[in-house]
Amino acid sequence: MKFIVLTSLALGLSSADVVTVVPGGSLIPHECILEVSNKDVVSNDKMLAMLPEHCTDSAKDLQFGTQQIYAQDAHLQNTAGLWTNFTGDWIVPPLPSSHDGQVDYHWTGFKSSQPEMGYPVLQPVLQYGQTMQAKWQLQSWYVWGNGGKAVTGPAVDINEGDKLTTYMSFDDDSQTWTVYGKNEASGEESILTITKDALGCDCDFEWAMIVHETIGKKTGYCDDYPADSSGITYTNTRLDGEAVDWTTRVQKTECGEAVNVEDDKVEFTWKN
Repeated sequence: MKFIVLTSLALGLSSADVVTVVPGGSLIPHECILEVSNKDVVSNDKMLAMLPEHCTDSAKDLQFGTQQIYAQDAHLQNTAGLWTNFTGDWIVPPLPSSHDGQVDYHWTGFKSSQPEMGYPVLQPVLQYGQTMQAKWQLQSWYVWGNGGKAVTGPAVDINEGDKLTTYMSFDDDSQTWTVYGKNEASGEESILTITKDALGCDCDFEWAMIVHETIGKKTGYCDDYPADSSGITYTNTRLDGEAVDWTTRVQKTECGEAVNVEDDKVEFTWKN
């Protein structure tokens, strides 16, 4: 298993409360994160066998001026039914110029219930700082923050300028979700395949999201962003094969954060 370990001092927790930061889910105990290989199919039996019973506890919140938030996002609800396929490609930006313990996530995802923290989400994630190292990784996740559990595919190291291709899809015959991410430069993949009953939440994923999620300081954080004000442009952003009219949202504004949409392109920008 690979994960970020934040010190109990930084989070205001006792030494017994060692926890892990996950995308969209705040803090989850180490033993409640299951990492599988690209070839595994995560079934309900496997989840029950490998995750402790206490993993149904809610995730903890961060403390001492640290904030986990969807700094920028685009989202859309399928009011007529459920999304079953979502594609998205993007180029890996430069590393942040500052490395002070922040975590920086960029992802496409299917979210259950609401486009907010804590609800179940399937997501291929470009992540910085997830292993307390100043590098990019690609990793496919299923996270249920309020349910206190997460399942991942393998973490793949990524370099600036690499192209990522991703998708999430549901196979109705097998009742199985696939979360897929590939580094086109190296050919390495992070694949998570999980049956619907293994989600543990009777989830319907009616929300699609594209997100820049940050964990770090509430103010004075601009140098913690990728050191490129051109930001990230997601291309081939198609839901069930179609370009859509996204609703955009910006929740942090100190660095000139903005989201722009044009056809199947979604652009996230900021100023360092």
